[in-house]
Amino acid sequence: MSRAEEPTQNDSAEVRALVNRQAQAWEKRDFAIAADDWLPNGELFSPGGHVVKKDIQSAILDYFKNFTDLKVTVNEMFLSKDGTKLAIQWDWTVTHKRARKRATTHDAILVHLVGGKIATWNEYFGQTVVST
Repeated sequence: MSRAEEPTQNDSAEVRALVNRQAQAWEKRDFAIAADDWLPNGELFSPGGHVVKKDIQSAILDYFKNFTDLKVTVNEMFLSKDGTKLAIQWDWTVTHKRARKRATTHDAILVHLVGGKIATWNEYFGQTVVST
């Protein structure tokens, strides 16, 4: 598990911790690790759909019906000066259960923060690279 370690001019220790908790929640299949980072009405948007906070744990468990051994590597993040917008780039490496192949997807994430809590999490990803 690779995490963002050092703060840069464009982030903070609190934001790094928030991002690390989000990654850990997915890796450990336990949204409780990261739930406090979300507003009660927080929403996650991705090419796969739209999930409200109360349903994220179910979405995590549904995801792992087909995949296993998730590792998230946080590559970069940038926080706006006013602390309301966060951009994250991370790699999502996972094994597809049926195909038994590892694949890495490069994700770009735009987060809207209200009072330091996640209001919206918008995830975008491109081509997945399959390891042989």
